[in-house]
Amino acid sequence: MRPTKDSSGIALFMVMGAISLLSMLVTEFTYVSQISQKMAFDALDQVKVQYIAKSGFKLSLLRLRAYQQVKGYLGKMDKAAAGAAVPKGLVDKIWSFPFIYPIPTNLPGLMPREKDEIDKFQKDSELGGRYSALIESESSKMNLNSILASFAPGPSASPSPTPKPSPDATPTPAPSFNPEEARKSLADYMWNILNQKFESDQQFASEYRDFKIDEFVDTIVAWADRTYERKGSDSADVVPMKRAPFTSVSELHMLPGMDDDLYSLLAPALTASTTPGINVNTMKENTLRALFPKITDEEVKDFFKYRDADDQDNSFKDEEDFFKYILKAITIFKGDQGEIDRFRQDLTRRNVRIVTDESEFKITVQAQVNQSVRTLEAWVTLSTPETPPKTPAPPANPTNNDGKSANPTLDTGLKITFMRFI
Repeated sequence: MRPTKDSSGIALFMVMGAISLLSMLVTEFTYVSQISQKMAFDALDQVKVQYIAKSGFKLSLLRLRAYQQVKGYLGKMDKAAAGAAVPKGLVDKIWSFPFIYPIPTNLPGLMPREKDEIDKFQKDSELGGRYSALIESESSKMNLNSILASFAPGPSASPSPTPKPSPDATPTPAPSFNPEEARKSLADYMWNILNQKFESDQQFASEYRDFKIDEFVDTIVAWADRTYERKGSDSADVVPMKRAPFTSVSELHMLPGMDDDLYSLLAPALTASTTPGINVNTMKENTLRALFPKITDEEVKDFFKYRDADDQDNSFKDEEDFFKYILKAITIFKGDQGEIDRFRQDLTRRNVRIVTDESEFKITVQAQVNQSVRTLEAWVTLSTPETPPKTPAPPANPTNNDGKSANPTLDTGLKITFMRFI
C-alpha cells in the first residue's frame, strides 16, 4: 500500500500567503486613508486661510475708512486748530501702522488687565490661524506710466496764488509735459536704486555691470506707448510689445533684460496705479534722490530726520510747506526762490506733481493656517464719498417690481481697483 502524501505544508503556505495579502491590503487602505485625510485637512486649511486673508483685508478697509472720516472731520476745522488737535503724522498712523494677528501681548507698557482683554478677544474670535496686514502708500513710488502724456497730473487742488503780471510784461508760457524729461526722470530713478545696490553688493555689481539702464527704459516706453518708435530691434523679443500703459508692475517680467533679481530690486519702488503725484510725506530715499539728483547724503539724512521726528509733527501740510523746507535745506537752490520756481517747472515737464495727502493704497495681507499660506494684494483708491440727498425715510425693506431691494448702494469713498490672491 502506497503511503499518502502529507498536505499540511501546503495549507500552511496558503495561510501565510493569505495573511501577507491581507497585511498588504490593510497597509494600502491605511495609507490611502491617511493621504485622503491629509488632503481633506489641507483643503480645509486652504479655505480657512483664504477667509482669514479676507478678514485681514476687510479690517484694512475699515482702517482706511476710519482714516477717511478723521481726515474729513479735521478738514472742516481751521488748519492750525486741526494740527493742534491731532498731528498729521498721528492721523497717518491709522493706516500706516502694520497690524499682526494674533495681537502680541508682550509689548512693553501693556497692563496685565489689557493683556487679559486681548487674550479673551483672540479666544472669542476663534480664528484658527495668523495673518499680517500692511497698507502702503502707492504715491511714495515712481509711476511707470508717468512717461505717458495721458497720465500727466492735473492742476493742484490748492495752487499757490500767482501774482498778476504788469501790463508791459511778456507772458511766460506755462510749462508742459516733456516726454524726454519724463523718460530721463524714470531712468535716473532706476539708476539710483541700482547704484545703491552696486555700492552695497559687489557680487551684484559684477553681475550687472553691463546692464544699460537707458536701453531698458527705452524698452519700457516701447511697451507702454503705441506711438513710440523703439531704438532697438523688436525681432529678438520673446514677448511682443504691449503698446499700452502698464496695468501691473509684474509686466516688467515680460521685458527683455529683466530677470528675477532685477525685478525684486526695482518692483517695490515702482507702481502702475494712477497716483495724483509723489507723496512727500511717505516717499523713501530712492524717490527723494530721483527728485533731487544732486542732493547730498547729509541732506538726505537731515530730510528724513526732520520729516519723521518723533517729538513733533513735521509732516508737510501742503505743497508750499514742502518747497519752503527745500528752499532752506538743500544747498543746490542757494535759498533762491527763482531756482525753486524753475525746479517746479522742471517737475511739470517730467510729469511729476507734489502731494501731501494719500489717496492710493496697496493692501498686502499674508495669512497662514498650519502649512497653508496665502497672500492677498489689493489696490484701493480713496475718494470723497457722495453725500446722499436728504429725503423722507423709505420703508423698512423697499423692493422693486422684480423683488430686488430698491435701496441704492452706499458710496463709502473706497474703490477697490484690483485684487488678487498669490
